[in-house]
Amino acid sequence: MKKIFTILVAMVATLSVNAWEYENPGFEWSVGADFTSSYLWRGMRCGGAAIQPDVTIGYGGLNLDVWANISPLDNTFQEFAPEVDFTLSYTIAGLTIGATHYYYCDGTKFFDGKMPTLDAYNNEEYASNQTEVFAKFAFGDLFEKIPLTIMWSTYVSGDDWKEIYNDADELTGLERAYSSYLEVSYDAELPLGFTLTPTVGMTPWASVYNDYEDQFSVNNISLKLNWCLEVGDHFELDLYAIGMLNTAGITKENIIPSLSGNDQRLNGAIGVGIWLF
Repeated sequence: MKKIFTILVAMVATLSVNAWEYENPGFEWSVGADFTSSYLWRGMRCGGAAIQPDVTIGYGGLNLDVWANISPLDNTFQEFAPEVDFTLSYTIAGLTIGATHYYYCDGTKFFDGKMPTLDAYNNEEYASNQTEVFAKFAFGDLFEKIPLTIMWSTYVSGDDWKEIYNDADELTGLERAYSSYLEVSYDAELPLGFTLTPTVGMTPWASVYNDYEDQFSVNNISLKLNWCLEVGDHFELDLYAIGMLNTAGITKENIIPSLSGNDQRLNGAIGVGIWLF
């Protein structure tokens, strides 16, 4: 009986969403998940094998997205703590502006932009969340033959601190780093449903992307091959492989991939994405 009730509720919910969408053609939604061998992001390996569910709803260019990363075997940034990201954005004529809040389910505050004391910082007793603002322009939305996308993001709150040292190499304080990232990508369509996407990402100053070293660095040179299978109007299956090189602080020792940790600069991943929309 319980199973039948659950099925009926799911059917009613699905029919309600479809009916609302039919009456409101500006409404969009998608739900799905990636199953990936490594959590790779902006030139960094943030964790091992992961499940990454995602839910997006939108209306008239305004979108709310909730994305999560669950790495039960290896989560480099937050040990065994799932990450949940909340993004609110608005898109018009190829231009998207928005904000993302990155939250790690480690028991700390959801929002906390205060600078920690040195004692709290040294003992890692402070919130690990971040908030960024971003802008993205997709030329392909206006010019079909130019599938180029440019994106800029900057952390404006949360855990993003540059350490300050005196002449004796003693830690004397912290200052906000405003970690920023510029990315350019190009989606090249290939036969048989394949897409090849080269990406170059860089950071203009000391940031989380180059271990807060005070220098410009190219921290993401990647190539992604994706194969997409669409079934009907509301189901999509993606198979993909990614190779990624981070040139920030690269050495002979850390260029070689390892099975764990985030020090290596050469990484790769394969994955499967399943989506309903």
